[in-house]
Amino acid sequence: MSKKVGVFNLSSEKDIKREQVFDYIYNAIHLGEIRPGQTLSERTLSIKLGVSRTPIREAFRQLENLGLVKSEPHKGVTVTSISGDQLKQLYQIREVLEGLGARILAENRNEEVLAALTNLLKEAEQAVQQEDIYTLSKINTQFHLAIASGTKNIYLENMMQTLQIHLRLLMSTSLSSSGRPKENLKEHWMIVKAIESGDPELAETVASFHIRNAYKTILAKF
Repeated sequence: MSKKVGVFNLSSEKDIKREQVFDYIYNAIHLGEIRPGQTLSERTLSIKLGVSRTPIREAFRQLENLGLVKSEPHKGVTVTSISGDQLKQLYQIREVLEGLGARILAENRNEEVLAALTNLLKEAEQAVQQEDIYTLSKINTQFHLAIASGTKNIYLENMMQTLQIHLRLLMSTSLSSSGRPKENLKEHWMIVKAIESGDPELAETVASFHIRNAYKTILAKF
């Protein structure tokens, strides 16, 4: 019995280390501290984080499953890079999906969803005032996923979740642009007001406008 408990404890400790390594790399990519195309060294991370290479390899596999890193023979593990064409394709699809999500919410007004979006934007206002790009980036992701989730369209929600994984490679670039955090917040409020108005066409137009502006911001720094 004691051996089983011991094995369980070791397994839990191993899982904790893997998650800590995963969180560190994930957040560093999200914040732009580790850039697309950058090679990740097992040895360097092992020394920096004070762990063996095993949880680092496991975290690499987890990140690769999310599409945030890729492993190639003789090259090692690198952060996924997005080409100009891929960026354009990503935002073309995002504009359609975000517009559709806003349209559906405007057609089926839901006070709980509107309240949740409003609360997120109030948190975003504080993050903007404190110039906390990391928190603002997290709220930004939550905001857009909340719109997708609020539609109750499982296909739209799943597609948006997939897009958000790749958008995390670019989010810090967009929100770190001078003046963009305030513009981003203003546009989010416009989306909520348009949904609240119950006008589907207006909601879709405003959401699409927001995505085009985000694309222009990223393209300027890409």
